[in-house]
Amino acid sequence: MASIRKGTREMNNEPVTWTACLDCGKRVTGDSIHTCSPQLKTLTDDEIEEFAYAFELWQLNNPDKALEGIKDFARAILRKAQEK
Repeated sequence: MASIRKGTREMNNEPVTWTACLDCGKRVTGDSIHTCSPQLKTLTDDEIEEFAYAFELWQLNNPDKALEGIKDFARAILRKAQEK
């Protein structure tokens, strides 16, 4: 036979502090661990075309440095997206 324990339970009326995650806005209490995926920042087609045009001009003047130019192009796109 299972025994039943009688007694009183005290309520914890201490306020719970919380904050919002800067990336996703989810409510996070002080004692919890929260992880989320950062929100992706996107560029408009016009912004991407602007970089592509500058890259195309650079590539015409530097045909022997194509790989270096592609890396610079990718870095420029990422920097622009991070600025948003």
